[in-house]
Amino acid sequence: MIQQTRRKLVSIIFCLAMAITTYCVNAQNDSETSSKNHLINSLLNEKLEYYRHLYPEISFLLLKGDGQVLADMMLLGKTLGRQPKSMDYEHPPELREDLITVSIKRIQLMLQYKMPSASLFLANDTQEKPKPVCVLTIHPGEVALDSVLATQSLLDLPQKIIEKVPEEFRLKSTDYLEFVIDHEVYHCLQSMFIGPQKMSQKELAGEYNNFHNEQGADAYAVAMHINTRLEVSAFVRNILRVRGMSLYSSDPDHLTCKALQQVFKVPVEDIVEMNAKEIFEMASKIRERLTISYDGYIQYLASSIQAMNELGVGELVSDDLRKKASKAQSDPVQVKELVTNTHRYLSDLSCSELE
Repeated sequence: MIQQTRRKLVSIIFCLAMAITTYCVNAQNDSETSSKNHLINSLLNEKLEYYRHLYPEISFLLLKGDGQVLADMMLLGKTLGRQPKSMDYEHPPELREDLITVSIKRIQLMLQYKMPSASLFLANDTQEKPKPVCVLTIHPGEVALDSVLATQSLLDLPQKIIEKVPEEFRLKSTDYLEFVIDHEVYHCLQSMFIGPQKMSQKELAGEYNNFHNEQGADAYAVAMHINTRLEVSAFVRNILRVRGMSLYSSDPDHLTCKALQQVFKVPVEDIVEMNAKEIFEMASKIRERLTISYDGYIQYLASSIQAMNELGVGELVSDDLRKKASKAQSDPVQVKELVTNTHRYLSDLSCSELE
């Protein structure tokens, strides 16, 4: 009887010890997560204050989602006023309301799916002078809580594959958050100082412009990192590697390696001496230099699809994209270059899981 009682006491004590240990571990994890969230939110706010000071003529509105999409949308509506105008797309006056409706819906979707985005509007509140508003959707906990999430945010692959990437090749979360902010702000600055996307009857005009805009945005974000870190750090090298694997995510529009390599050709000391506005001008010139013709872009898509087929991820290509790119023949030389470069960046990341 005594032995049974002892066994029961030992069992109870063991269970209590395990429960206490589990509670302490969970409490520690919660504390670390809370501390990390505080850090990245502070970084995000500081970065936005920097841009507000640099461009006082632009209002910067940050929407995080955080499970309160409805509240964010109400804040957006209040900020934009009764008759806002999109500054991202050239449009006739009679389509202003339709474009605003689509643009607002897009922002709502970005919030729901916790995806980064940027939109520029001309707010029209009857009580104030119309002012450009850069609306950013950035959920810091979704893109920058740790290196796995940061890397996965840029390279849309399953988490189990990202976790196989060695730590030194993953994207450092705080550096990546700054990269995302700079990248998205560039899109607003482009609409503000270069102008909106021109109207076009071409079927893939949106994708065509987006491809080139991403070149500029990545060039700007990487150059801003070099400017503040005073070097071409491991982080920007990893950005190049991850972007170089965009075809594995069926995302040829984000294959920005050529733009990044253009930045790396600029002496570090020259970039360090630039201010943010000069860096924007440099990135925009890189975007302009890399601009290809519309027909050249369609051929690039066709070549990318063929390259994805050879990489073994052809099933990721949508039927719609195949149909649109079918109007051009792939270029064998370009296909070979795409496949070779993708394999090289894959090797650089030591991520043989995809082979």
